[in-house]
Amino acid sequence: MPDFSPFIDQAFVSSIQAFLDEHPEGFKEYDLLYHLDEQGFFLELDTEASSSLLLFQKHFLLFHVLYSINQQLVADKQGALSISPLLIKKLDHVAADTQIGALDALSEYYLDMNHLESANEENVNELLDLFWRKYLRNEKRGDALKVLGLSEPVTDKEIVQRYRELVSVHHPDKGGDTEKIQAINEAYAVLIRA
Repeated sequence: MPDFSPFIDQAFVSSIQAFLDEHPEGFKEYDLLYHLDEQGFFLELDTEASSSLLLFQKHFLLFHVLYSINQQLVADKQGALSISPLLIKKLDHVAADTQIGALDALSEYYLDMNHLESANEENVNELLDLFWRKYLRNEKRGDALKVLGLSEPVTDKEIVQRYRELVSVHHPDKGGDTEKIQAINEAYAVLIRA
């Protein structure tokens, strides 16, 4: 099992903290990874690894440090971090109070270095596959809700009720359009699986 602890030295942590301080408006994960790459922090990673495994290792190391910084900020009552691939931002103490509970599961994952040390190409590809299936399912859900004339947040009961209303209006036996009822049925099938 590879040892990644040398990658998380004080220079790495300091560079991340400085980037946070230099960008109070927040930034994307990509921007910080690019900055760290430019500084040569990832040169010692296994260049023979697949691109997806190498990217996962960089991502994990970064998020491990971010969640560690977040824990310290919260413990010192100095704020917190908003941590996601699309926005990493330092929050003041008041804004931080709304973030605390939401980060627990992800924090546990990224603070446990065993997840990084046991990562291999196969399980990283499984994680990516799971992510894309979930993402596409959510994207299809939004489209399906539009077909039914609904929007989030919506309950299953409301979906069923709206589906029945639309079927009673658009069913071909009641003078409705075949294409419209097919679209309604397809949307309903997506939503009851989601």
